[in-house]
Amino acid sequence: MAIAPSDLDSALIAILADGEFHSGQQLGDQLGVSRAAIHNHVEKLATLGLDIFRVTGKGYRLAKPLQLLNSEAVKTNLRVENQHVLMHLQHVTGSTNDDLKRLLAEQSELSAGTCVLAEMQTSGRGRRGKAWHSPFGSNLYLSMYWPLYQGLNAAMGLSVAVGIALAEMLAAAGIEGVSVKWPNDVYIQRKKVAGILVELEGQATGEGQAIIGIGLNLSMPENQLAIDQPFTSINQHVPEALDRNWWASELINRCIGILQTHDQQGLQPLIALWRKYDHFYQQPVTLLLGQHEQQGIAQGIDEFGALLVQQEDGIKRYFGGEISVRNPTR
Repeated sequence: MAIAPSDLDSALIAILADGEFHSGQQLGDQLGVSRAAIHNHVEKLATLGLDIFRVTGKGYRLAKPLQLLNSEAVKTNLRVENQHVLMHLQHVTGSTNDDLKRLLAEQSELSAGTCVLAEMQTSGRGRRGKAWHSPFGSNLYLSMYWPLYQGLNAAMGLSVAVGIALAEMLAAAGIEGVSVKWPNDVYIQRKKVAGILVELEGQATGEGQAIIGIGLNLSMPENQLAIDQPFTSINQHVPEALDRNWWASELINRCIGILQTHDQQGLQPLIALWRKYDHFYQQPVTLLLGQHEQQGIAQGIDEFGALLVQQEDGIKRYFGGEISVRNPTR
């Protein structure tokens, strides 16, 4: 049976991941295709940003070995109570959020915590349609399904809760200078390391579903010129080599734990944790609301996840918009 092109790409990546040379003939024999087919697929992989050397007489190899995500390795590190979580692993996909939406449309019902992981997204996105740059094999791109049995109103504050989970995970790894930016970003030493995108399905008056997308920089290449703000990666802040599968497991564990807490108790027990990590607490901020701006002093969040801003006529609550800080050195 012929190997589908997408499967051949995945198989080729898996072989080259060791960082050793593999001749075109060996690769063709191993995968049951011609040397010309191998050449074409190597060219395709190069367009994904994989740095592949070609040396006459030796063959092909990656510039450096890759630790690919592995479903069984991820499951091994999941907590016992999370071992049942259904996981779908993609090598290259458009968007893990979109993949999860398709699964939901096909099956009509998913179990809580069902997730999609990818090595690369070609159409990753953040809030307000902004592109999320997702190079191959560098970071974690995860989308998780979470049912909202109390309706879409139960989604208020989900991105805040997940941001807290990520901040706690990074701090537990010994990383200093971790902070959160309302409503959906995580920073290390004033540079962005993660973003969260929550998309909702369902009716306001009935049960709903949340698709929670997370991009977490593990080892983002530094030459990402298209990124328009300071960014960092976990590998720059920990002394040991990263185990991508362990970080994927920990991310899933932390997210499920915080979402269960949110289901049972809402945001109230998490407000103090948010304040602990709040990047802008008691700092002058400008809140961008479409074409309008509101300015004041950030005062944290309330039990619904709204941003509290001290203004001349008192403390105001904002559920939408985007913060920019007046003092970028904060």
